[in-house]
Amino acid sequence: MSDQSKQVLARTRTFFPPLALFACVTNLAVLTSPLFMMNVLDRVVPSGNLNTLALLGMVAALALLANALVEMFRDRARSQAGDWLERAGASIILADGRRRNLPALQSVATLRGFFGGRGVLALMDLPWTPFFLVALFLIHPAFLLLLVAAFAVLVVLAWLGQVLTKEAKERAQAARARGMDALRLIDQHGPVADLMSLGGNLGQRYAGDIAESHGLSQSAQRVQGGVDAVSRMLRMSVQVGTLALGAVLVTRGALTAGGMIGASIILTKTLGILESVIAVAFEAPRLREAWATFRDFDPGTTRDGTEVADLSGALSAAQLTYPRGGGAPPRLDRVSLELEPGTCLVILGESGSGKTTLLNALSGVEPAPIGTVFLDETDVRSLSLATRAQAIGFVPQMAILHAGTIAENIAAFDPARDDAQVLAAARLAGVHGLISALPDAYETDLRANRQLLSAGQAQRIALARALYQSPRYLFMDEPNALLDHMAERQLGDAIVRLKAQGVTIVMTAHRMAIANLADRALVLEQGRVIDNGPRAEILGRLANSHRRLRLPVTPAALQDLHDWVQNQFVRDGDTDFKQRVTVIASELFAFASENGPQDAGRRLFFEFRFIDDVTCSITMSEDNGVRLEAKVHKVQKLVEMSQTGDSDLSPDEHSLATVIQLADMFEHRVHEGRQAYFARIIHDTPPSEKVH
Repeated sequence: MSDQSKQVLARTRTFFPPLALFACVTNLAVLTSPLFMMNVLDRVVPSGNLNTLALLGMVAALALLANALVEMFRDRARSQAGDWLERAGASIILADGRRRNLPALQSVATLRGFFGGRGVLALMDLPWTPFFLVALFLIHPAFLLLLVAAFAVLVVLAWLGQVLTKEAKERAQAARARGMDALRLIDQHGPVADLMSLGGNLGQRYAGDIAESHGLSQSAQRVQGGVDAVSRMLRMSVQVGTLALGAVLVTRGALTAGGMIGASIILTKTLGILESVIAVAFEAPRLREAWATFRDFDPGTTRDGTEVADLSGALSAAQLTYPRGGGAPPRLDRVSLELEPGTCLVILGESGSGKTTLLNALSGVEPAPIGTVFLDETDVRSLSLATRAQAIGFVPQMAILHAGTIAENIAAFDPARDDAQVLAAARLAGVHGLISALPDAYETDLRANRQLLSAGQAQRIALARALYQSPRYLFMDEPNALLDHMAERQLGDAIVRLKAQGVTIVMTAHRMAIANLADRALVLEQGRVIDNGPRAEILGRLANSHRRLRLPVTPAALQDLHDWVQNQFVRDGDTDFKQRVTVIASELFAFASENGPQDAGRRLFFEFRFIDDVTCSITMSEDNGVRLEAKVHKVQKLVEMSQTGDSDLSPDEHSLATVIQLADMFEHRVHEGRQAYFARIIHDTPPSEKVH
């Protein structure tokens, strides 16, 4: 339990004394009508003394007026108490700089509903129940027995209503939730949903889920309606029964007419209190859960962190480790780095290598459980929210713009928005022209124009939002992933401007164009740093490593081989060249597959190399492979004799023949048990010039 939530919950106890005082007045006022009727019927009517009636009327009126005033102040007090609890609780929860705990916010709303609703009134009235029970007993014990019997029946009816409708209500809520999820998916996809038939299909799912929810709700309502009808009949029957019982007692001389009316009013009031308590009792588990959720909420980082007026831009990380649990490899494994102010670092690696996890750890968005990140010489976890908001800009991979104007989004809905800062951030991010071309420029309201911006445009405006506070650090998760060529170039211009201003930039990247703007590069593999240094050196080594590929001998690996070969060619006009090399690689793979077991444990090694602008080579090798010198020699001879169309060739021999025919030079090498097949390909070489 945090100290803040403990203090808030402790203060809620101060709500009860004034509410109890109000309850004292309102419950004593309940006796006004019974006492008035008893005196009227037992004294005024027999004596005919109108002066007594007038005096009783004045006293009753004053009592009812006082009760009305007390109820007004009571309702105002409990409403203010509930509002204060929600504000105080929400401020604690929202003070957490790294997460927004929706269950904790919902728990505070539940507690607010209790204090601000009639639930707390039922608890305040409950202590007065014994007083009314004694009053009924004093009037006549038979009324007390009638009340107990009626209360027992109401408890049973309420329990039956809960039991009989619980499953249907839960299923109805689940069906409605599924339907709303379908609507959100339609909204997220926008007009594209119709092209994929997704909109219509999800619309049908929504309609089906809502119809199911309505059916279940109506089923529950029918049952609950029946229980409620019986409860209402019981209450009315109790009122009639009270009067009937009183009439019997009056005729026998055991009770006066005034006592009969008084007993009826008191019994009805007491039964109403007990019925409210029953309702609160069935809500008690939910209230206890909400109380415990808020009580146990730990806000973690709060606004009371360290305030640092001016960070230089230096960044360092030491031994960052992010375990997965369950024995799985960590998301980050002892990552360390140092950056001077104004340095631009690009984090590279395959999907799932830990790039986003590292970016989140460095920015403080999601700190690593083990290890430390320092901005200058201050632990990022100890910085105050104000300092982090001022010093750190962050652009997520999928930026979200919220309902509001473009200017409001750039200013992050700052109530004291500085329009000059908005304009400066937009210019620095290179989106001023884009925004100016919109219907209402910076005042374009995204509530009414939700599909106005593409995902790439939203990403660029999110960059402007990250720059609004003029941060010393900027973190970007694949900022060019959604951008076209022109937008990517504008992003590059923005990065150059930021570097000139001394902003320290850390970004992840899959598309390498943006990586060339970095000063340093860091390569991750399964959470570990496998290379780190100047960008030119790292990218050079990375390019060389991309020329090698290791594959299991399985059918699924063939597509990976195709993709790998295709990625080696980036020039326009290389389509035929690329296709020829792809066929050669595929046939080599087929040849190896037919000459040995096809299983994931067996590995083939491919290496690609450009010898010059028009010549490349591809080599397939395998350690301890099957000795195939005789078969290779046979196929080479048949190719030289132009007899490869002979039907005596097996499928693997046909594959090898295809390789030899397509390659400009082919060699089979064996060294220390390692089989290697080498093919050289020259772009647009006449067949007559090929060498085997």
